[in-house]
Amino acid sequence: MAKILLKRGLASNIGSVTLAEGEAAIAYNEDKSTAQLYVGGANGTKILVTADVAAAAASALAQANRYADEKIAAKITELINGAPTTLDTLKEIADEMQKNEGVVETLNSAIGNKVDKVAGKGLSEADFTNTEKTKLAGIAANANNYTHPSSHAASMITQDSTHRFVSDTEKSTWNAKLDSSSTLDGGTF
Repeated sequence: MAKILLKRGLASNIGSVTLAEGEAAIAYNEDKSTAQLYVGGANGTKILVTADVAAAAASALAQANRYADEKIAAKITELINGAPTTLDTLKEIADEMQKNEGVVETLNSAIGNKVDKVAGKGLSEADFTNTEKTKLAGIAANANNYTHPSSHAASMITQDSTHRFVSDTEKSTWNAKLDSSSTLDGGTF
């Protein structure tokens, strides 16, 4: 089992005391009203742990309070974010909301009708899946700006027994036939 060596004596004699690494010494003033704690460091050095524990604790607390105050002040400034001085406290905001209940009701109604965020989807009334969104994103710009042509090439029509083209020769032959004022066998045709 390791021993913990603790030396004690007057503060005026601490300079002559040798402390091995890990050893401790308590040095009292002449009337033993205060004491200092030293520990041995590497290479025979003496490290003053603290001259006054209460002062060290008070200093640490003051530093912590300053740090917290700075952080809190920064967060409050960030929260207020340039709000007018008449509306920079929760009390002032609550009072203003109470004066304007209609606005608050409208705002609450709008919040109640909001679209909830769903993982993998955007916020819209259209409930697109990722596949549909990808498909829509793949449509070229202005793809829906179709303008119907004023004429079509004849080659786009498929001929069948009831849909056929008439040649100029066939038209001439038909035009040379009897018209409605011609007579045939003494009657009107």
